[in-house]
Amino acid sequence: MGPSSLLWLLLMSPIFRLTTELRKFEQLPNSVNLNWIESQKECMRKNGHLVTLHNHYDSQLINKIAKMYASQNIFFSVYLGLHEKKDANPSEWSNGDYMTNWTTEASITYEQKCVAIQNNEWREQPCNKRMYFMCYIADAYQLIEKKKDWCEARLYCRKHYTDLVSINNGAQNEEALRTGAKRTFWIGLKHDNYEWEDGQCSTFREKMPMIDDHRECVHMSYDKPSLDHCENLKNIICMNGDTRITVPTVPLTWEEANDYCKENHDGLLVISGDDDQSEVEKWLDVIGVPGPSWLGLRQSRVLGFWFWSTINQVVEFTRWKNNTAPELPLSHHCGAIEAGGMWRDVNCQTKLPALCIEQYEHIDHIQSPCIGV
Repeated sequence: MGPSSLLWLLLMSPIFRLTTELRKFEQLPNSVNLNWIESQKECMRKNGHLVTLHNHYDSQLINKIAKMYASQNIFFSVYLGLHEKKDANPSEWSNGDYMTNWTTEASITYEQKCVAIQNNEWREQPCNKRMYFMCYIADAYQLIEKKKDWCEARLYCRKHYTDLVSINNGAQNEEALRTGAKRTFWIGLKHDNYEWEDGQCSTFREKMPMIDDHRECVHMSYDKPSLDHCENLKNIICMNGDTRITVPTVPLTWEEANDYCKENHDGLLVISGDDDQSEVEKWLDVIGVPGPSWLGLRQSRVLGFWFWSTINQVVEFTRWKNNTAPELPLSHHCGAIEAGGMWRDVNCQTKLPALCIEQYEHIDHIQSPCIGV
């Protein structure tokens, strides 16, 4: 493809672009104190949701917000989106079917349990454990020899196949055992008494002491999440946006990072404006990466313009170091972001951490749970 053809493709092919909106957090005024359901409705009124935590970096970010208000002598406690399921079977297949005859080792507990086949038997494992997994498409089963936690495995299967495998009879079980060839791997069965309000799948659960009197909702107060009664009043943080930044990977070249993020997520990070830039800077501050990390920034080696490879779009918003975009012939051809948030060009063969983006699975209908408040 010639340089003029490349430019034409970038400018004239919006149907191939991936629309992303980075997740942002909005703290409502301190005077607002609502119970869990009222908090949920207030966030939905703003086209958002209560906060879902996907990893300890998310937890650190929300905790940082809480500590900021605590430093001002304001007691700050905010509901998260995690709450106990009501009137629903806690054992459920990835495709939404309930498992009515599965006897789980877990009772009413905060801990998640997911099911793997190990030594040709079904075994409960912590859902955040990383192992192989089995997907299906049509009537074919496929063992994926990549180690992922249960939610990552489900997302991978839904992107590349149909879903994690569901096993409903002896013949399907035998087929799963045959395909698995005595490996240990996830299947699509999960047992969980709690769920996130926005319907997202997350295996992240910070440990917390279980309290004798039953409490159904989770809140963040100062330095850790805790269980509480849902009718108690809390401050509110709402979450907007359909895309989150994933944890940086092991150091990779830009091409390796681009391939990795496409294969395992939705591509390298795109920054489209001041709001995105601000959220990325908060994220970098929390994760504490000391040096630059790869973005989806690439430069045309012939025409010299910079573009977002992830969405095939010419760069408009910029935050280049010294406010000047690197120009040919002295520039390197790949872009990264420094710990402080400034962009810079880097030799594409340099091995750096990669910032990937992960778009949420869109949930068509979110209903308020029947919690007694």
